[in-house]
Amino acid sequence: LMEKCRKADEMERRGEKVTLNNALRYQCRREKNGVDTREYCRSAGHLLASKEYDKHYRSMFKGLMGRFHRGQEFTNSTAYGRMGYGFERAENSHGYSVENVEEYTLQDLGGLDTKTISGAGDGVGHPPEPDFIWFGITERMKESTTLFYYYFKAKPLAKTPDNRVQPCRPTSWWSKEDREEVRRREPADYAVWRAANAIMDVRMEKMRVEIQAALDAGETKESLYYVDWDQLEEIGYKLENQKLVMSK
Repeated sequence: LMEKCRKADEMERRGEKVTLNNALRYQCRREKNGVDTREYCRSAGHLLASKEYDKHYRSMFKGLMGRFHRGQEFTNSTAYGRMGYGFERAENSHGYSVENVEEYTLQDLGGLDTKTISGAGDGVGHPPEPDFIWFGITERMKESTTLFYYYFKAKPLAKTPDNRVQPCRPTSWWSKEDREEVRRREPADYAVWRAANAIMDVRMEKMRVEIQAALDAGETKESLYYVDWDQLEEIGYKLENQKLVMSK
């Protein structure tokens, strides 16, 4: 950032056109005035203590879920069509409970309610909520991509793209205390995460059962081109004598 600001100053002095976007210009101006705009990047503790956490990092799943539970009010006024309720914490919304969030996630993300939670809205004046065709879980990426190929009947790639994978994970330097603090602050997000894992468990088993049924009906490993056999084996599944079983 500081190098970009320095170069922008030099270009300005030479009368050249500065190519910084408005957000970076604003950040450079604040740095010039002695404001540390990167304080929340210095450590997990700095982030958790900053106003930026409350503004941008709290209730992270609201852009995905639309709302965390059925009783939460929302509008359709935010950018990119996301459901909006300002920076309201899910935990402060009327009707909130961890159990309600888990139940709603199973219905919405899990596709168990196809009538009142859909792209058509709920019929009582509320805007439509996001519909989920597929979802993945970062901590279970191999299972996620295997389900993706299977669901869309797409031939698995030889190698999963890793252009956006960081060698140093952003949370790798977080302490145990930092992680516990986030869990304490964000019970709604963790309720969504737990329910999503339960959904993925069911979908993985459903896929196994369907693959086995196809094999029993005469399909072969080669004909089921959309099954990522290599990743299934890495996850713990094994094909033996036309039977897909979990490795011991």
